[in-house]
Amino acid sequence: MAFTVELECPGTPDNKVIIKTDLDINVGGLNALSNSGTCPIFVGALDAAGTLTNDIPIAPGDFIDHFQPQPEAVSIYAVCDKTCEGTAILNYDDPDLVA
Repeated sequence: MAFTVELECPGTPDNKVIIKTDLDINVGGLNALSNSGTCPIFVGALDAAGTLTNDIPIAPGDFIDHFQPQPEAVSIYAVCDKTCEGTAILNYDDPDLVA
């Protein structure tokens, strides 16, 4: 199922958007990630303590086939680059949600 989320710029730890939780059940990660904004985006995963487990940058106009969080992750977030004042729009598919 396809989703779009507009992120606040510039990005900070306080304005990141949690886009997927319950990774013990929803194990498929994210597919077809793209950035249709003007700022770089970071998509990452956090463990139960809120510590980053892994992340990827997505430049404006870029497409990433798949993001898979580490096994210890409990949530996936997205955030705009901390130095950007433009737009950050993440498009993605969640393979765990089907209509």
